[in-house]
Amino acid sequence: MLPRSMSRFFVGLLCLAVLGFSVPPAGAEDIQSLLDDEKKSLEKLKKRIARRDRDLSAISKKETRILKKLEHLDDRLKVKERELKIYQWNLKINRKQLADLSPKLEEMASQLARKKKLLGKRLRSIYKEGDMFLVKVLFSSDNINDLLQRVKYMEKIMAYDIAMFGNYVNALGKLESHKRVLLQGQNDLIKFKQASLKKRQELSEQKGAKSRFLKKVLSQKIYALQTRRELLKASGNLNELILKLEEKLVLGEGLSIADVKGRLVYPVKGKIINRFGRKMDKRFDTYIVYNGINLKVEKGTDVRSIFHGKVLYTGTLEGYGKIIIIGHGDDYHSLYGHLDNIRAEMGDWVKEGTVIGESGDTGSLLGATLYLEIRHKGKPVEPTRWFQVARK
Repeated sequence: MLPRSMSRFFVGLLCLAVLGFSVPPAGAEDIQSLLDDEKKSLEKLKKRIARRDRDLSAISKKETRILKKLEHLDDRLKVKERELKIYQWNLKINRKQLADLSPKLEEMASQLARKKKLLGKRLRSIYKEGDMFLVKVLFSSDNINDLLQRVKYMEKIMAYDIAMFGNYVNALGKLESHKRVLLQGQNDLIKFKQASLKKRQELSEQKGAKSRFLKKVLSQKIYALQTRRELLKASGNLNELILKLEEKLVLGEGLSIADVKGRLVYPVKGKIINRFGRKMDKRFDTYIVYNGINLKVEKGTDVRSIFHGKVLYTGTLEGYGKIIIIGHGDDYHSLYGHLDNIRAEMGDWVKEGTVIGESGDTGSLLGATLYLEIRHKGKPVEPTRWFQVARK
């Protein structure tokens, strides 16, 4: 029904629409929203590392503090862990977007094939009718009214053809745009995989550096003695902190922690790898003082409060890594050290068995452990007696 010149016009319009059609990639805002908190934490860690770099450079090699160096290595490990986590999140989001996009592409391709088939029929019809079709239709009219009716009829046919061409152009443009998004997503997937592998390697190198440092500290007497002195000082610092935190805790009616001595449940299930008190280190013929116990446990294990109380402190303390201190009333406190993550906040009231953090190896000379202390009036007490019945 349309002249061949007009069909060529629509074909040209089709090409221009396909070339000019584009949409922005989807999902960028969602990714940014998910990763913002992790990136902020990463920046804080990097700033803390920079401060410790300055601190360590100000100390001579002879005077380098072992516990501070250990904290420094822990921070560097945490940076690599967070960077790896960011790339893993990107991978997960990217895979989901690709999985959602693939069925849409298949459906769009199917719809486009149907439109193309209809469009092909119309183009063949237009070609067969020839250039003189409009003239034949118009001049074969019997009268003016018949002519006007034929003109209106031809206008409707032309509008239908234009709409059909337009729909095909739009569908083709959307399909091409989605294909570009899919291709970009596939390229991003490769990039994130490569970056994740690189971060895993860097994380492995940092773990190796920490392992070599600990081996050096634990195998040479001069470093072992220095570490002992620093741990004694760290214990004194902890005692000062607890005294500052001491306050009147109103826990309400109920049992005191002293009433359930021997019936408490350990914060984690793990093997005790040291005994409380002053012990002889036969390797270096010197004494080591343990104010608490270390429980061997896998990194990331849930750590639970041993009794109800108030969270008085959360943070990092030299020699203990990330710690939580809970006040239980009657001048009793429990301390949980070497944590990887802290879930409780200062001021929280927790019940017995509440998950307050995750175990780790921050500040630890013994690898992944949970360090547990119980103190009464600021002084460490033998902790295993509080758990003997529960242990059995």
